[in-house]
Amino acid sequence: MPETMDEKKAQPQPAATPDPAAKAANFRLIARVWVVLTGGAWAATAAHLVSQFSWAGTAGIKVGHIFWSPAGLAAGALVGAGIVVGILKKLGSKLDYIKPGQGRAVRTTAYVGIGALALYGSYALYMAPGLQSSWWQVIAGPFALMGKEASLRPQFFPAMAAFLTAMSIVYLLLNQEKWAEFLVETEGEIKKVSWPARKEYVGSAVIVVLVVAIVSGFLHFVDMGLSELMKRLGVGF
Repeated sequence: MPETMDEKKAQPQPAATPDPAAKAANFRLIARVWVVLTGGAWAATAAHLVSQFSWAGTAGIKVGHIFWSPAGLAAGALVGAGIVVGILKKLGSKLDYIKPGQGRAVRTTAYVGIGALALYGSYALYMAPGLQSSWWQVIAGPFALMGKEASLRPQFFPAMAAFLTAMSIVYLLLNQEKWAEFLVETEGEIKKVSWPARKEYVGSAVIVVLVVAIVSGFLHFVDMGLSELMKRLGVGF
């Protein structure tokens, strides 16, 4: 007996698969926004840096709570525009994500791990200027950020620029055909590994911890005994 329209509607429909073209377009947009943010961060860095030099003219243009010079703003605009236009023109074709959906876990882990190191380096750069430096001037704020008081300062821009640039370089390297294929194959090999059951590796971990604790305690008491013996014999003290 043929199904009615209501019966067909009541049946569960298969989940719609994401359109690869739409995903590629979304990622391309994110990559271009990333490039623009990188150019903007370097532009602000150059603008503040050039504004500190007397030969660049008087810093008479107020930006937030500080002043930048016209030459500094012009230099920043040139730097930012040059970075954005140069990257999109020369490397625009390399911004597309190679082999999307493949090796997702390993590739994500690689980006997150390297990104954590880049973030730490950027934080170190942020804290590098002395408290009397012009980089510690307050541009905007203070304002609440995650329950704490924070202010926007000029050194935020080079720190942000360094992080964005580092991650852009990492992406361009890991997104090459050979590197992407290596990461995809790595995840494939990991999936072939026969991992032990949870009970087995927990038991092994407990045994390792106990053995390390026993050996450490043994060495500690041996060291104390030998030290006391050498004190009594007057050797080495």
